Amino acid sequence: MTIRQLLLQEIDSIPDELLSDLLSLVRSLKDSSQQQPNIYEQLLQRIDYLEAIIGIRQGLESFNRGEGIPADQAMTALQQQFNIPPRP
Repeated sequence: MTIRQLLLQEIDSIPDELLSDLLSLVRSLKDSSQQQPNIYEQLLQRIDYLEAIIGIRQGLESFNRGEGIPADQAMTALQQQFNIPPRP
């Protein structure tokens, strides 16, 4: 799935009030009289938020397909890979 497809899928599942908030932010970027100094940072934060949602949903979908491993096995593998001593 492409990033565009993932974003469209996420947009479909985001509550309308959140989309409205995002749309008003994008509109404010177009109108230079409404621009604030931190508008770019706000946009980057929202993009990070959407990317996090996409990553979490992909992980859950993967888990639902049975592609994950139990947490204790993952921790053991990481301990071995990075030479982390077991907890006492």
